[in-house]
Amino acid sequence: MMADEKLDEIKTLIEDIKGLLLLTNQDKLDQMKKKLLQQGSVESQIYDLCDGATTQDIASKTQKSADYVNAVISRLRRKGLVRTVDRGGNKVHEQRF
Repeated sequence: MMADEKLDEIKTLIEDIKGLLLLTNQDKLDQMKKKLLQQGSVESQIYDLCDGATTQDIASKTQKSADYVNAVISRLRRKGLVRTVDRGGNKVHEQRF
């Protein structure tokens, strides 16, 4: 088996495990998000928009500057709520759960 195929197998297995963990711990995750995100805050709004969107997309939707959005996303990343990934040459932001 090629190394890339094996890595894809491992990635699929890890994603399956993550899915199970998310399902079984959804209540705890929701409680933690409530603790980390003040309902109705700009931080919460930006978190909700981290669904594969770029910083500029989020800035346009929130009518905030890209620098401001980047600062908020950095805080969300430090809290473990979002991650930034490269997709097709664009940096996009995704919720971790």
